[in-house]
Amino acid sequence: MKEVKDFYRDIPFNYTDNISFYTNSIKGVNQVLEYEDLHNLIVRRKRLFGTPIINSVIEFGCGTGWLTNSLAYIYRKNVSSVDFTEKAIRTATLVSQELNVNPTYFHSDIFEYKDSNTYDLVISMGVLHHTKNCRLAFEKISTYVKPGGYLYVGLYHFYGRKPMLEFLQGYARWHGITASYNLFKHMSRRLNNPDHSFSWYRDQVLHPHETQHTLSEVKTWLNSIGFNLKSTSINNYASLNNISDEQLNNIEVNMEESSYKRNVIDLIFNPGYFTICAQKPYQV
Repeated sequence: MKEVKDFYRDIPFNYTDNISFYTNSIKGVNQVLEYEDLHNLIVRRKRLFGTPIINSVIEFGCGTGWLTNSLAYIYRKNVSSVDFTEKAIRTATLVSQELNVNPTYFHSDIFEYKDSNTYDLVISMGVLHHTKNCRLAFEKISTYVKPGGYLYVGLYHFYGRKPMLEFLQGYARWHGITASYNLFKHMSRRLNNPDHSFSWYRDQVLHPHETQHTLSEVKTWLNSIGFNLKSTSINNYASLNNISDEQLNNIEVNMEESSYKRNVIDLIFNPGYFTICAQKPYQV
């Protein structure tokens, strides 16, 4: 979408021109550990001391490259990355050079991207809900998963996102963007780089287009492409064997109340976001 491309042209999400900020962050803290199931998947081996099950990775919507570069630097994976913002790719490339890793970057829209390869792991974190059609984008990237491979996607949550958006967007309407941004900074104390912090605020509060989704909805998408859900942040990455669809739905609905408490009562920023990990069968 042109309005989304224009929005990110000068200030990509997660942006600062301080390359050391990114390299120090990646060297200092492994942010992938926040996604327990993703970390476990990446380090898993076919047999004890055997070869990793994840070797080739492609990320759609890599932005300034924190995940791509983390996968290449910390986990030593072969990573390809796609993004439609040139400035973001330039930044990600500079970070790669400083870390002495070599991901392959492609400047392309998801819907226009073409690749004859398939991958052990296809990732898109916080991106598809900004496309012109989230479900079609989801289906498009799933075609790059090799048989037996995995799809890992992060999306805004229908219930969990509402309290934050209403709070900070409403504050901006009543008190102005500067006041709303100052409130966001108070809620997001760990974002201590000014440029980086503002890029987060723009993305979370001022974005021209986003959609929100639920696990229940995404499960219908997975069913249509024949993928099997393996884990989700909705139940904190716990086993799905002993939990019903009704229980998962109740957890989702209750995310609105917990998000309200965290954002509005406790003044701790929570974007309202969830992840899913799904596997493509060896034969679909």
